[in-house]
Amino acid sequence: MLHLLESFLVVAETGSLNKAAEALHLTQPAITRQIKALEAQLGAVLLTRTTHGTELTPAGRAVLPHARQALAAVAACRHAAVEATGGDPLRIRIAAGMMITLYTLPPVINAFRAKYPQVGVDLHPGHHRDVLERLIAYEADVALIASTVTSPEVKATKLFSDPLLLVSLPEAEPPSRLADLQGKPLLVLQPQAGLRTEVERALSDRGITCRLIEHPSVETIKTAALLQMGSTILPASAVREDVRAGKLIALPIGDWPESVRTIRAYTRAEGVLSESVRTFIHMLKEHYKEQ
Repeated sequence: MLHLLESFLVVAETGSLNKAAEALHLTQPAITRQIKALEAQLGAVLLTRTTHGTELTPAGRAVLPHARQALAAVAACRHAAVEATGGDPLRIRIAAGMMITLYTLPPVINAFRAKYPQVGVDLHPGHHRDVLERLIAYEADVALIASTVTSPEVKATKLFSDPLLLVSLPEAEPPSRLADLQGKPLLVLQPQAGLRTEVERALSDRGITCRLIEHPSVETIKTAALLQMGSTILPASAVREDVRAGKLIALPIGDWPESVRTIRAYTRAEGVLSESVRTFIHMLKEHYKEQ
C-alpha cells in the first residue's frame, strides 16, 4: 500500500494527476489506477476532479496526515537501518530558509568543508514550512529557520539572534523608527515570507500605513533601495556586507525594540544525531556567537 499512499500524497500536494505523474515518472492512467486501488482498499473516495485539477474529499483530508506519517515512518526505518549497519554517515542534509541559505550558511559551510573534506553537504533551501516538512519526512538531518516551531516531532537549538534593521541609502536623516515610514514606500518580500508577516504585524500594531512594494528576493529589495525606490526592513545578516561597503545604512528600529529574529536549528525529536550534524551545528553557533 505504501506506493499507493505515495501517489495519493503527490496528487494531493500538486492538485493535479498530470503533475503527479510527471513527478513520479508515471503515466496519468497509472496514477489514476493507483488512486482507485487505494480508494478500493480504504472503502472511500479520496479525490474528486474539478475544472482546475483535483481536490480532496472529506475522507481524503482525513487520510492525508496519516499518509504523511506512514511514509515518514518508512523513511525513519530506512534511516535507522543505515545508521545501524554503518551506512553513509559522512553526509549531512541541511534544509534552510531562503535568507539563512543566502546570508548565514555560506561561510560556515565553507569552513566545515575545509575542515572535514570527507563529509558531503547537501543544501535544500525553501520556505519555512517546506523546510520543516523535509526534516519530519527524513529528507533532511537538520532544519535551520527563524520561525518558532512548536511540535512534538522536533526539538530546537538556539543558534543566534539576528536583529531586524531599518535599511536605506545613507542620507542626512535616514528613518530610524517605524513611525518615520508613515505614508512612504516600503520594500517588502512576498506574502508567503515569514519576515513579511512580522513587518506587517508590527506596522498594524502601531497604526502605521505604508505603500508596500513587493519584491521576489532580498537581493532585488537591496537593489531597489540603492535606486532610491524606498526603505526596507531586513535582518542584519542580510545587509552586513552592504553596510561595511558603505552602500546602505542599517539602523536599529527605535519604536520596535523587540525586532529580533532568533535563528534555530531544528532536529527530529527521536533518534540520535550523527557526529557530523552535531559538529556542523556547533560550528554554526560558534561562528555567529560574536557577530
